[in-house]
Amino acid sequence: MSVIGLDLGTSGVRAVAYSTSGDVRGSASAALTLLRDGTGRVELEAGEIITAAEDVVRRAAHQATVAGDPVQAIGFSVLGEAVVPIDEAGAPVARVAVSMDTRGTAAAAAVGEILGEGRFTAITGQPLHGMFSLFKIMAGDPAWADAAGYRCVGDLLAERWSGIAAIDLGQAARTGILDVDRGEWSAEILSAAAASAPWVRAESLPIPVASGSVIGQVRAEAADALGVAADTPLVAGTHDQAAAFLGAGGEPGVRSVIALGSSDCLTVGSRVRPQGLGATGFASYRLDDEVWVTLAGTAAGGWALEWLAGLLNRKVADVFGALADTPPALLVLPYLAGSGTLDNDPSARGTIHGLTLDTTVPEIARAVVEAAGFEFHKIIAALRAHGVEVSDLSVTGAGAENADALAARAAAAGAALSPVGRDASARGAAMLALRGIGADPTPLRLEPDGLAAGVDDTFAEWYADQRAAYIALYEATRSLAPHLTARPQPHEPQPHQKENMT
Repeated sequence: MSVIGLDLGTSGVRAVAYSTSGDVRGSASAALTLLRDGTGRVELEAGEIITAAEDVVRRAAHQATVAGDPVQAIGFSVLGEAVVPIDEAGAPVARVAVSMDTRGTAAAAAVGEILGEGRFTAITGQPLHGMFSLFKIMAGDPAWADAAGYRCVGDLLAERWSGIAAIDLGQAARTGILDVDRGEWSAEILSAAAASAPWVRAESLPIPVASGSVIGQVRAEAADALGVAADTPLVAGTHDQAAAFLGAGGEPGVRSVIALGSSDCLTVGSRVRPQGLGATGFASYRLDDEVWVTLAGTAAGGWALEWLAGLLNRKVADVFGALADTPPALLVLPYLAGSGTLDNDPSARGTIHGLTLDTTVPEIARAVVEAAGFEFHKIIAALRAHGVEVSDLSVTGAGAENADALAARAAAAGAALSPVGRDASARGAAMLALRGIGADPTPLRLEPDGLAAGVDDTFAEWYADQRAAYIALYEATRSLAPHLTARPQPHEPQPHQKENMT
């Protein structure tokens, strides 16, 4: 038999069918179109996600059947924070607002005024930030305020295929509504939200359930679209970063995991919920009964690479496959979608400092890659300062496959990075699917599949200075960012000026 791990991402969806021994029996992927309107709205078409998800599951399931391992369960790895309003029938009535969409900034401030940032984090385990689903719902666009309910992408699909509206605890934490200690929607958070957004109610949300538990079975009308048997179990997965941690072999005190994707994220495991993180910007939630995960990262990782390649009208692999051989005298702040942890500053802006007429594209490309390393160095230091142990670092995602770029990140971070396979999120989802049907998920865990990118002492002093300069650059430019967040408006002549012009 096989199980499918369905990886629902911001840039695309991917389904991978694994045998119980961990072998791939089928796989398929489809790209998604990210929509930006230039005002901070960043969205996906819900219909495109549904069509793509059903297509990739059907193709992967067919391959597994042909290989003699028909699919026995489906698990989910879900992009964080993305949310969509639905009607009474469970159909989307607007586009999906994704993590980097900024419409929730004012709503987050409103909840903060009622609860205080510390209380919000104490309940939810998440920093107070407009990226979370709650605040996008609170923004109150007409289709949203009048909606019958709200779904994240994984539970939207689970309900469509099984008729049951359930959300895993990891993804529920990323809504900003879950009491992570109790594993249920927080009445206190909902009350604070309802003060300005009365349409936010517990009954409009899916039911939180444990990752690895069976949500329901595929209904007959969905079985043909998915290419699996009716009654195939749908198993609650988890937030994609937690899924990557699980699939990449993350283990408290043994291995931490960096996922290089649209955003870059470090995930650290612990046996209990870390304490004292209220003012740090770190996010923590329960993966299962034995493991909590704490997340930190950048808002734009792979997106920053795609941005530079797009400006140059070249492919990402071409630009970042030819990095400068030595560290460039440049610094990049990669805050193209606001800063990530630790600042969580939505007004932060990207910066390239040190440009001259002699600067080359390979130097800029290397500086962009190094920026991720500087960010991780800062994050790791802060985690350790707050008593969170960061173990050996494994790296998953497409970015782990570029050895030169990985070495540049490792040098900038001052930490060895060991690459593992790129489909860790799908593997993590499949591992949870196996748990759901009572099978052993261990054979699916990835192990490092290449030599670790170590720390080269040749430029140790340079990088130490660069790390300090990286922090100083943000401090020196952050006061300018609020001005830059407001678009310049054309000058409107005063009435007396208009008269003089006639």
